[in-house]
Amino acid sequence: MFDLNFIAEPGIQAETTEASWSFLQEKTENKIEDVPKSQIMKSSNSGTNWKYYGIAAYAIIILVLIGIFGNYQPKMDSSMVLNQVIDLIIESGYMKDLQLMEAHFKPDFVKVTIIASDLAFLQNFVQGYHTTDKIPYEIFQKNKLNYVSLNFPWDAENNREDIGTLKTLADQIVFSNKISISLTDNEFELQGSSSDIISYLLKMADDDLIQKFTLSVIHLESGKYYLKVRANKT
Repeated sequence: MFDLNFIAEPGIQAETTEASWSFLQEKTENKIEDVPKSQIMKSSNSGTNWKYYGIAAYAIIILVLIGIFGNYQPKMDSSMVLNQVIDLIIESGYMKDLQLMEAHFKPDFVKVTIIASDLAFLQNFVQGYHTTDKIPYEIFQKNKLNYVSLNFPWDAENNREDIGTLKTLADQIVFSNKISISLTDNEFELQGSSSDIISYLLKMADDDLIQKFTLSVIHLESGKYYLKVRANKT
């Protein structure tokens, strides 16, 4: 570059003059201030701590999710569960390879036990429940017969209902000719055909009583069904 002289007198100038404006900007080196070593160490440690905090938070989230999904229980409407039991009672009437043995309506689940002669058939049968509705099951053998227990979710009510209501309910249903009914202070028993049991269970559901009692449905060797209803404990 060159310097333009707008200040000195015109003419040839001396070799060196201070009467000029320069378009060259002198480079100045920015001096980096020394950072104390202790401050550098503190910053490094702070970054490391945040890294550990992030790992710990991530681990906590994973543990919480495992706890949630590990204890996960499928949610099903009570009418859907009752329909599943009724369907099994109906299927037991015309399917030789599959028989409902018993169904117990507990406060928080319904345990249904099914018996089948063919293990492969039983395995294929329960896959539909387990895959679609995530229903837990257990398959076992006893006396050369194959069994499966299905645990359907259930939510019984804690309110104690008068057991006499069940006898009044039975008087409103037209049963078959071969039934027997007994009533005590704490239990109601009904023995009859599959249609008799189904009619009574549906009537209990219609009157909003199905979740106010503890139920047991047992398939007898004679082919008949036995229904036992007990008052819920308060």
